[in-house]
Amino acid sequence: MAEQGSLRWGYSTGACATALALALWHQHTAGALPKAVNVLFPDGQVRSLGITSLPEQSHCAALYKDGGDDPDCTHGALLYASLQPCATHEAGEHDYVLPVGKAVLIVRAGEGIGLCTRPGLDCDCGKWAINTAPRAMIACNLARAGMHAGCWLLVLNIRNGAALAQKTLNAHLGIVGGLSILGTTGLVRPFSHAAYQKTIWLCTRSHALSGGRHMVFCTGGRTLRGAKATLSQLPPSAFVCIADFIGESLRAAVEFAMHEVSIACMAGKICKYAAGFDNTHAHTVAQDMDLFRHELHSLCPACAALPALQAAASVREALLLVPQQQKKALLQRLAALALAGFAKKFPTVCVQVLLFDFEGKLLFVQKQEH
Repeated sequence: MAEQGSLRWGYSTGACATALALALWHQHTAGALPKAVNVLFPDGQVRSLGITSLPEQSHCAALYKDGGDDPDCTHGALLYASLQPCATHEAGEHDYVLPVGKAVLIVRAGEGIGLCTRPGLDCDCGKWAINTAPRAMIACNLARAGMHAGCWLLVLNIRNGAALAQKTLNAHLGIVGGLSILGTTGLVRPFSHAAYQKTIWLCTRSHALSGGRHMVFCTGGRTLRGAKATLSQLPPSAFVCIADFIGESLRAAVEFAMHEVSIACMAGKICKYAAGFDNTHAHTVAQDMDLFRHELHSLCPACAALPALQAAASVREALLLVPQQQKKALLQRLAALALAGFAKKFPTVCVQVLLFDFEGKLLFVQKQEH
């Protein structure tokens, strides 16, 4: 298992799916299912994941997902998969067809993985709920393991995934019938654990003790990379991932006398910040969509009245329906609301927002008005 300080990190469903694909490829090439496989993660590190078999399905590899010290409903879930040669015409309408060198990999969902029925998510509408980064991770690791020719069918499954999905927002977001295969980094950071808040405080204190007066709070891996590129003049100690803990992070900045704070985030988070949420993990998507529609109505009443936009379940989906000429102005209005709220709660710190799109491209930098 992955470690970060005193907290035990876990593995995403995407990393687990990659491990299963590697184990099955090893079984095909070496004749036996390995007890563990070495998976290359997007950070360049190789980590070992244990593999088991299913007595009732000898052609499958399986593993139990380890969520680390931030267990969600998928912690302990059984993921299993099969891999077999096939023909390219066997790809179904919901499947993904991935190039792996000169080989072709068809990725299909079986039990417990949902189907994406709405636009705006990180999986294609009309395809299985298998996100972009896990698909890339699977293809990269199979190429690294020697898959260079032929056509192969990988079928991924999560036992009881449909029941587990009822504990998530999947149905609300348009993922029907099961869970999603997720993970940008392959790792599950223990963000929802109280000890992670202590980590944020320790990082902020350490930066202050080294003479730093400008912290950069990033909501995830893509915003962290973008913020480091944008604010390259700052030392590494200035950057920390905060996930959902915006209020706690700003309190730490005040405690350790930071003069400036940059918050690197995406549209979904800025909408929640604008609504005044202190912790963005504890609230449903519907609550911040109301504010999104209200602000859009102020800019373009006709846009806000569109039935499709009224029915949108996420900020990402709604943004696809906003005319391009209104999009930046809408996000800037939300950023201004967020910054005004921060100024009221934390008046001793000058805050700016670095807003990135869902691919990690910087859209704009916005500072508090004085």
